Amino acid sequence: MAMPPPSDSPPWRTHHPRYTGANHPLPSRHRWWLHPAADIALAVGLLVIDVIAALGVFVHGVDAAGYRMFDAAADNSSVSLARPFAHVAVAGHVVLGSAVLLLIARARISGGVQALAGIVLVLVAMTGMHDTDGRVPPTACPGLLRRPWSTVPVRR
Repeated sequence: MAMPPPSDSPPWRTHHPRYTGANHPLPSRHRWWLHPAADIALAVGLLVIDVIAALGVFVHGVDAAGYRMFDAAADNSSVSLARPFAHVAVAGHVVLGSAVLLLIARARISGGVQALAGIVLVLVAMTGMHDTDGRVPPTACPGLLRRPWSTVPVRR
């Protein structure tokens, strides 16, 4: 029968290759969360970047749609704002992707703030696209006279 270890020996094997002595225990193996102060600072910084990026994307989308911002004589009544809001929706999805990466990196506060910012951006974009649909008359497509799922012919 084997003898029990002496009472003054440590509870782990002393011949373990990573053991460095009684005053230096083995390092813990669990992953740590990001410190709350660092997480809040990261969340604020990323939120500022999100706001700047969303405004930049919207302005770029307005420019791509053909809106003349600083031309007083320009007729901007026919410009649809659905395209700029589509750009904002893409930016919102990028923010949601970054929220997933932050949550994987165990930054709880920043990931939650990024997720909320991404959801807000997507909702604002969807609301903007829905509001602009009724203001601009749709252009007719010459090749489509009927809807493929409808049996009722469209009036000409």
